[in-house]
Amino acid sequence: MIVSVLLLLLVVLATVGIIALVIVLVVVGARRNRARIGELAGLAAARGWRFHPDGSGLETRFTGHPFGRGRRRAASQVLEGTHQGWPFIAFDYSYVTSSGSDNQDSTSWFSVVSLHLGAQAPLLQVRPQSAFGRFFADSFGSDFRIGHPPFDDAFDVRTDAPEFALDVLQPPVVEMLLATRERAWRFSGDSLLVVRPGRHVAAEVDGVLAQATHLLGLVPPHVWTRLRGGPTDAPV
Repeated sequence: MIVSVLLLLLVVLATVGIIALVIVLVVVGARRNRARIGELAGLAAARGWRFHPDGSGLETRFTGHPFGRGRRRAASQVLEGTHQGWPFIAFDYSYVTSSGSDNQDSTSWFSVVSLHLGAQAPLLQVRPQSAFGRFFADSFGSDFRIGHPPFDDAFDVRTDAPEFALDVLQPPVVEMLLATRERAWRFSGDSLLVVRPGRHVAAEVDGVLAQATHLLGLVPPHVWTRLRGGPTDAPV
């Protein structure tokens, strides 16, 4: 009898402890998220950008993964401005899926940075050969290899325009991408999208924008002339 009571007491204490731990984690997570949002708003003010907590409309603006998956798709914590002459939008993107026998909901989060190209580009996606990268397995185009073993082993490239892929994936771009393997890159329509799992934080925004604008600056001028139908004053 005493043993049964002790076991019951241990179960109750363990349950209470788990509940308390969950509450602490939720509170800490909420505080960290509020701090993150405050830092994003502060960064926008310091850079002369715009900050919008609600990104309604962005969840349907782009195609390809991670867009179009799940349900309750949403964009939030939007930074909007110009970097090195390139207009950009950076935001958190999320959607909900259900799994398991009890259809338990799970929310997937992604940090998305989109730079406006001022031109329509063919589809070109470079994704890391990782669990995250395989998540981005798209059906468009075909597998593409550039003949550089370290790059071909590290990334999966899909495109519907091999000439454009060869023009973009020159040695300087290849070296840059090999140094930034945690993100997927995609030319899609009038945008260059840079995506990683998780939510964006103020400390990384400048670096991601610097990488993205550097990559665009490495695209040969004749490619921009071809995409835009002639010379323009847009950044190159």
